[in-house]
Amino acid sequence: MNLAGVALAALLVTAMLAVGTTVDPAGLRRVRRQPAPVAVAVIANAVLMPGLALVLLAAFDVSGPAATGVLLAAAAPGGGSGALLAHHARADAALAVSLQALLALAGLVILPAWLTLAEARLHLGLGALPTGGAVLLVVGSLAGQLVPLMAGMWLRARRPTLAARVHAVARRTADVLLAGIVLWSLIANLHRLGDVPLAAYAVIVVVVAAGLITFAGPGPGGAARRGAVAMTTTVRNLSLALFVAAFVPDAGQVILAVLAYGLVMYAAATAAVAPMRRAVTRPAGVSG
Repeated sequence: MNLAGVALAALLVTAMLAVGTTVDPAGLRRVRRQPAPVAVAVIANAVLMPGLALVLLAAFDVSGPAATGVLLAAAAPGGGSGALLAHHARADAALAVSLQALLALAGLVILPAWLTLAEARLHLGLGALPTGGAVLLVVGSLAGQLVPLMAGMWLRARRPTLAARVHAVARRTADVLLAGIVLWSLIANLHRLGDVPLAAYAVIVVVVAAGLITFAGPGPGGAARRGAVAMTTTVRNLSLALFVAAFVPDAGQVILAVLAYGLVMYAAATAAVAPMRRAVTRPAGVSG
């Protein structure tokens, strides 16, 4: 595993440990009893994001590696930092981690389905997907999420004082890692980002905005739940998208398009944290 892979793995572990210290079993049971937010998130991730990307790619006449990379990112739900950003937005932590795990698994079906449809419509020249490796990647990612999540929940239940200390350290570490990974990606690829067509960037901006706009949609509950849905919908599983990108034609250019999506995605999601947090913490009945 290279340095970038180690940093991504460390981000996943520290992020889920930080979130785990804020989740209790009662919150997870509440998610099971209130399926509406889950249904909204699944529809948004399985239909809205990849469907909108496919329509816009055709409308803006984006083809080749750029189209493949954008579609890979848009069709890969369950990003590992979605729950972390939802936590910063003071969204429903139990719902965010439940959605993140569910969507990561669902991505194994959603991604191939949309790539098959895209191949028929856009003729991207895609080869067979490396399904076995993708399954192992998702299983490993889920293990990296569930183990620290459960450890954090155990600390919260048994050692609350220690849990508070662990939360502070893990959250700061995850924040630094996330910022470092995004900054490194930007610096390392800055000279190449202009190779991605402007029309592809336009598609990315609209699709990312659509993910965030789910926060303003008709409620799957209050602002805290809508924040969890919005963040876990906006943040895509770039690890899965990059893995698949390595096996398609013009892999280097496809990977560049996925990275361009990631930079726009993280910039927009990070900018949305503060307004979401204000909406979540605003007293009931207060507007504006």
